Amino acid sequence: MKKLLLITLILSFNLISAPYETAQRFEEGDTISADVLNDILDRIELSLKDVTVSELVGEWDATQYLCTSSLSGWGVDLTERINGGPVGCLLGEAMTGAISREDGLYAERTDNVTIAAVNDSTTSFTWAQSSYNFIFNHSLGYVSDNHNTAQTHTCSIIGGAALMSCKLDISKWFETNAGGADRNFSASMNVQRLSDTRIKFFFGPWRAGGLFNVIILDKKAQPSKAPTGLAISLSAGTAALTWTAGDATETGYDVKRKASSDGTYASIGTPTAESYNDSTIAKGNSYWYRVFATNANGTSVGSNVIQITYSNTPPSMNLSSTISVNEGTTSVVTIGATDADEDSLTYTISNPNASTDAEDLSVSSEGVITFNASPDWEIPTDYNTDNIYDIRVSVSDGTDTVSQDVSVVVLDVDGS
Repeated sequence: MKKLLLITLILSFNLISAPYETAQRFEEGDTISADVLNDILDRIELSLKDVTVSELVGEWDATQYLCTSSLSGWGVDLTERINGGPVGCLLGEAMTGAISREDGLYAERTDNVTIAAVNDSTTSFTWAQSSYNFIFNHSLGYVSDNHNTAQTHTCSIIGGAALMSCKLDISKWFETNAGGADRNFSASMNVQRLSDTRIKFFFGPWRAGGLFNVIILDKKAQPSKAPTGLAISLSAGTAALTWTAGDATETGYDVKRKASSDGTYASIGTPTAESYNDSTIAKGNSYWYRVFATNANGTSVGSNVIQITYSNTPPSMNLSSTISVNEGTTSVVTIGATDADEDSLTYTISNPNASTDAEDLSVSSEGVITFNASPDWEIPTDYNTDNIYDIRVSVSDGTDTVSQDVSVVVLDVDGS
């Protein structure tokens, strides 16, 4: 049985707060199917595609890494520096939720972001945060950015998805110089896709100084991670599948199967546990299986692909080629036959070569061979009248048939 494994080499589809993770790993001797190669190509293609508004729409976990100025920055009270010492990150206002990192060289804080399309636009959307404000214009010397109040900006993806520019919401900002409140201000940030569930927006460092803003968005409400370790065993016409859950977020699974390497997968079962028995397979056919995890947020990437061929195992027969019986009795022998696939067996007897002796014997559905009439050694009825009845015994499991030629020798009991 050849094992076909799925591996995602480039950026897993199912990432939670991680830019990179493979769904499966290869082992020595594994074979890659077309499904595997297509998944890899899809991931490569995704890394080259523009970030679209449809991808951004939804709920995100946001982490911000920033410094609004360094010790050389303008108009910043040194008491607002996050960490003491001669080198440190200065903030334009005391920032709620900010945590000092790396000896005060930057601040870090988290929030929730909701992105919604604007009138079904393919380029514009609104960016709303639950608690803080992560997007602001560093160059506005006469406006003090309100970092601590949730705001909603109207933004667009421009420049081949390389840049996000936002018309800033100034309704909750306050002026440090006259004329600031009645102006429309904008801010722009670079855009980089880290995976299909993680996007980076960033600005700076400006002039290689202590002025930068990095925002990492991780998509909420994701499908489960792909199941792993799909394995299969075949017994009594049933393919038993087992696998390991990719994580604990799945509510069920979708088992899919196809009957040719270039066929289309179709769902055959939706179990809730990490196992499934497929009893609808037919002998002489090959099958390919993949398992997908499901939850309220969608369907995961497929597990590794595994292939099985349901080949029939012919029955075996334990029967001597020569059987001796006494005259005057009808019982001959019970055929010893077994089938590894546990199929039902059918028994027949026929004539080998020129013999016609099968007409004198019968075999039951249980494999018991008997004479139709008690043989008389003195009056043989076999085709060459030598008291040796030549027959061919056959056993079939419905797919394959095995046969053996048997000579039934009738013995003289009274010696007359």
